[in-house]
Amino acid sequence: MNFLVIDVGTSSCRAAVIAGKGEIQSQSRGPVRIDHPRPSFAEIDTDRLWLAVQKLIRSEIEKHPGITFAAIGVSAMLGYVFLDKAGRSLMPAVIYSDNRATAETNEIRRLFTDEKFFAITGRRPSPLLLAPKIKWLAKHRPDTAKKIAYIIGLKDDIIRRLSGHIQTDVTHLDYSGVYNVRKGKLESDILDALNIKPNLFPAPASATAIAGPVSVEAAAKLGLLQGTPVIAGSSDGTTAMYGAGVLEERTAALVSGTTDVVMMVAASAPRHINNALCLNSGMMPGSYLIGGPLGLSGGALQYFERLLQASASGLEEKIDALPPGSNGLFVLPGLTGERSPYWMEDLTGTITGLTPDHKSQHFLRAVMEGCVFRMLGLLDTLSQGQLQPKALNVVGGGANIDVWNRIRSDASGFEVRKLAVTEATSLGTALFCKAGLDKNRSLIEIADEWIDVDKRFKPHKKRTGIYKELARRFEAHIQFSRNLYLAQGKILKKKANAS
Repeated sequence: MNFLVIDVGTSSCRAAVIAGKGEIQSQSRGPVRIDHPRPSFAEIDTDRLWLAVQKLIRSEIEKHPGITFAAIGVSAMLGYVFLDKAGRSLMPAVIYSDNRATAETNEIRRLFTDEKFFAITGRRPSPLLLAPKIKWLAKHRPDTAKKIAYIIGLKDDIIRRLSGHIQTDVTHLDYSGVYNVRKGKLESDILDALNIKPNLFPAPASATAIAGPVSVEAAAKLGLLQGTPVIAGSSDGTTAMYGAGVLEERTAALVSGTTDVVMMVAASAPRHINNALCLNSGMMPGSYLIGGPLGLSGGALQYFERLLQASASGLEEKIDALPPGSNGLFVLPGLTGERSPYWMEDLTGTITGLTPDHKSQHFLRAVMEGCVFRMLGLLDTLSQGQLQPKALNVVGGGANIDVWNRIRSDASGFEVRKLAVTEATSLGTALFCKAGLDKNRSLIEIADEWIDVDKRFKPHKKRTGIYKELARRFEAHIQFSRNLYLAQGKILKKKANAS
């Protein structure tokens, strides 16, 4: 049994052939172009993306002459595609990192407190959500807004082109800002308050549902077998969680990429959960994923690598030899602002404690530690909701840096496990395909069979104690820096108004 999986990420798009029990047989990669026509805009030309996807699919098929697929799965970054009545794209897709709708987000905050909005949607009002983006279009591009008949995810647009079916999944509605995550339906109070029509959203399917078969046209164009099931799938972050073993009891999953995302599964939604977190629909009936997206992590490390003209892999022994705290060097790594658990979009990166004795290895370790301290803040918030992990599974590019995993284990005080397959989004997509076809086995059973551990990192008790004290200093530094940035912002705004 073979699966063809497609994943559209922020830096690249890939197609992979996955066989048997989750073994990646081959994969092809290509760049993803994100356009920034104006500051704070982030868009993708969906026609151009579809051409890239077609090329990658053909590349994989050429590697395996005569291959057929039991199912095709798709995942993609959070993005929104606006279709007219004929199912044609009205404009480029607007992705999650697009911040054009800041003013509209503030308008939503005036209608709903953060607490009330969170109680309904499972998240805070944010420009990354769909609802403020819809309000922005209504205000700034009313002609386009009037023509919108359907709003689907970026992943759903690829499924539409493969199968001809217009559909979406529950996770994309989770991030719409108009979906009641606890009740599993659109929230009329928010829709009415924002003047958004409910019929814009297709009824959501589970990630394991069959969205439709490969169409005659797509089969002929791509060399696929007509009628091959296309699975509904989900967003890349959510999909990666399942490929990272989030269904394992008392296990947190960390997807370590350009940014970090940490989540745990819960059998029910906690009644009292801090709105610093996000509450997502789970793929098992009645379950939820709880956690959140953090600020820049791997992206911050890469920035410092370029700046210092040094690599973490090349300096790993020297980084590992340093004591906790990087000899007094502190780095706040959120160069593009902090998300969960702080939600301080205006707080960007800082460096403190710098002396002439600090070298490249100190900077790189301090970045890693800063990312871990932030993660500890999120895990602490989870524990307040009675979710206390006993282990952390790590996937993504950041999982391949052993010293970073040792820091994670020492700082958290529990085992960190690097999984055998760190391409968790591809593996998670294949899991959804398998579960969609095999109705006799649960997603938990399949994941337990497919997911293996490559390396285990045990905590060093003495270092754990040191890191607990450093984490308290980090929290204090976060708050101090926030006040400093707010004061600086007021001065700059005053100068801009004066000029």
